Parts: sequence; structure tokens; C-alpha cells
Amino acid sequence: MQSISLINTILTRTSVIASNAGMNTQLNKELVADFFRQFSDGNIADAFSKVGDAASWWVPGDLPFSGTKSKDEYLQIVNSIQQGFPAGLRLEAGSMIAEGDQVAVEVESSGEHVNGRTYNNKYHFLITIENGQISYVKEYMDTLHLYQLIQP
Repeated sequence: MQSISLINTILTRTSVIASNAGMNTQLNKELVADFFRQFSDGNIADAFSKVGDAASWWVPGDLPFSGTKSKDEYLQIVNSIQQGFPAGLRLEAGSMIAEGDQVAVEVESSGEHVNGRTYNNKYHFLITIENGQISYVKEYMDTLHLYQLIQP
């Protein structure tokens, strides 16, 4: 009888752990979706309130803002980019997959740059969440498309 009781206890605890993990991944996806929604609505401060103070952000390529940046450094870049899009830059989150503390999300940007060119890029973000805040971001995109946009 003790072994049956032990098995039931283990099964119950495993079920609770799995349920909590599912709730956490759903909450992580909601946090990421809300970040991009706030960003697209022009609420940059609200979007970045979801990013931890010690967070870092990585962007590929040889662009002026490529490499790993702190939250404050990346926020300065975002503010600079926003000036190039007076009508706003939208980042629409599409499909998401979450596992553990990470969320993978496909994103599409759209906006008209001050130079009159339309910016429409595709992104893949791999976002790590810690303690309910974004702690690390890897941002993949078509860097050539962005480079061509900002060239005179």
C-alpha cells in the first residue's frame, strides 16, 4: 500500500509542476505580446517597463547598434530609431513558442521612414524571462534591409 501511496504522491506533484510550467509559459507569452503591443502603440516607456534593469539585448550584423547592449543603451537606440518614424514604427508579434523561461516570437515591422521609404522587416526574437521581466533578447532580422533603409 505504501508504494501505491508514494506513486500517487509523485504523480500529483508531477501534475502540479507541469501545470505551473504551462501557466508560466503562458504568462511569458503574454508578457512578450504585451511588450510588442505597447511598443507598436508608441508607449515605449510602458513597453520597456517589462524589461529588467540588468537586461541585455543582442542585434546581429555591422549596423551602428549591432552587438550586445544594456537596457539603457538599447532604449537610447530605440528612441533614436523612433525619430526616424514620425508616424510610428509598428512591431506586430505573430506566432510564438514558449518553453521554460524562453519565448520565441516572429515579428513583422512596418512604418514609413522620414526619407520616404517604407520599412517592412521580418524578425525572430528569442526572449528570456526572469522574475516576470524580460532579461535577455536576441533579435534576428534582415540587417541588409535595414542598412538600405538608413543609407542616404
